[in-house]
Amino acid sequence: MLKNIIPLASFLLLACFPARAQQITFQASVDRNEIAAGEPVKLTISLENASGGAMTTPDWGGMVVMQGPMESSSFSSINGRMSRSVSRIWYLTATQPGSYVIGSSTVRVGGGVLHTDPITIKVAKGAAGGSSADVDRAQKKDPNLFCTISLSKSKAFVGEQVIATYTLYYRYNSLQPQDYNLPKLNGFWAEEVDMGNQNGSTATINGLRYNVAVLKKQVLIPLHSGKLRVEPMTLNYLVNPSFFSSGTPVRIQSNASELTVIDLPGGKPADFMGAVGDLQMEVTTGTPQVKANEAIDLSVRFSGRANLKLIDAPKLTLPPDFDTYDPKINDKITVNGSGMSGSREFQYLLIPRHAGKYDLGTLTFSFFDPSSGTYKQLRSAPLTFDVAPGDGNGTATVGTPVQSDVQRLGSDIRYIRTGDLDLRPKGHYLFGSWAYVLGMALPPLLLLLSFLVHRRREQRLGDHEGQRRRGADKVAKQRLAAAAAALEKNDRNAFHDALGKALEGYFADKFNLGVAEVTETSIREKLGILDGGRTAEAYIALINDAQMARFAPLETKPQRQAYDEAAEIISRIEHQLRK
Repeated sequence: MLKNIIPLASFLLLACFPARAQQITFQASVDRNEIAAGEPVKLTISLENASGGAMTTPDWGGMVVMQGPMESSSFSSINGRMSRSVSRIWYLTATQPGSYVIGSSTVRVGGGVLHTDPITIKVAKGAAGGSSADVDRAQKKDPNLFCTISLSKSKAFVGEQVIATYTLYYRYNSLQPQDYNLPKLNGFWAEEVDMGNQNGSTATINGLRYNVAVLKKQVLIPLHSGKLRVEPMTLNYLVNPSFFSSGTPVRIQSNASELTVIDLPGGKPADFMGAVGDLQMEVTTGTPQVKANEAIDLSVRFSGRANLKLIDAPKLTLPPDFDTYDPKINDKITVNGSGMSGSREFQYLLIPRHAGKYDLGTLTFSFFDPSSGTYKQLRSAPLTFDVAPGDGNGTATVGTPVQSDVQRLGSDIRYIRTGDLDLRPKGHYLFGSWAYVLGMALPPLLLLLSFLVHRRREQRLGDHEGQRRRGADKVAKQRLAAAAAALEKNDRNAFHDALGKALEGYFADKFNLGVAEVTETSIREKLGILDGGRTAEAYIALINDAQMARFAPLETKPQRQAYDEAAEIISRIEHQLRK
């Protein structure tokens, strides 16, 4: 019996020994060591025949995770030999050519620590992906979330349109926008582009696929020559917020963009008033035959793609027999992704005071064409008017008295007249009386008063800055009316756009600033004297709230409350500044 037990024990011992002697391995491997930029490489880290702690994630050495980690485990027993394996898999890539080193991963097994060997990946230049240098630099900072500011051109003339595009690239499943800082625009006239309801898109950049959202577009018009800079924009987001987590806060900053602005060439025509672009001019009038004191409607319409909102009314050369008034401006201007285009029409009212034939000559207007780099002049047809005498203004014929025989009006003694006598005391005369003095002094006084009123009116009309400042409240009310209409229609985008323009436009008009100069610093400088600065801070908060709502579907307060606060603070500023 003992003889049988000893061989059986030996067999069991030998059968168990191989299982106990399985070698423990911890290693990292890749499917290839050379790739092109944007191509994936598969990294596998596996632990065999041991139970240990969690594997640490290696340092990627500049490479980007496309997918992973994905975990797998296996267990096998072959001819009594048992083995088990735990693996983690990533797919990596690199956006730029070069040599990248994937660092070691570690795992604790028993009382010791195991390490994988570093792996070197050589990345060659890939096929051109069409990305810009700004996008490539931003991608290097954070390949999962970045934003850029791009300009449609790097060089432009003074007054030439440039399109600025603010774009967000992200690879996360969910983003929640927080606060932000808009870029500063010094030396530009800026017009916001109505983005409407746009759907996001996707793009592949250096092998990585991104969700792309255009946050904002602006038409920028440089106001002077030199190097002009669009400062960076800063955005704060919560990444992957959920019911169980508020998300991870991430702060990103865009690049800054520079524009080289070239001054307009010399030899500017006398009728050049700053228009830059491609323009056409149409001059129309009513009938050329009118009567004195009848109105003539003269329309000058400019159309095309240019800085239309900066075009001033052309100056008319009129004879002294014509009266004219400030023209009415009728704008049909569209600001979209291709720039500012449409038409601006000036409607003049001319009144000839005397009959005659008047030749006003041709109306000329010069603009600068940046595509050819030259000044071009537009000319109208000759303007002639045949003015007939007005109604009731015909010439009077003056004749000499005709001599006639003396006629006998009555006979004998005429009757004494009674009833309606206008007798005055003897020695009382009109000359020297109060009525005489008043009658003599009143016409010159009225003439002087009329002259002063006319001169004051001319000064006010010539004071464009004063007119703009005095009309700031009226223009703001018109823009607030547009915001109220959008509020009634429940048009969220139109409401916040109109409310933001009302606040920015009012401040710019009130203090004779460009829209680009409406900054927190300028608001504190101009309004800081009111209520110890509280009015300035409230105004800044309203503008920031309106601008934040343009970027994302996030509102800090109800739309009706925002509208009421904007109307109230504009009214309060008007009242306080008039004291």
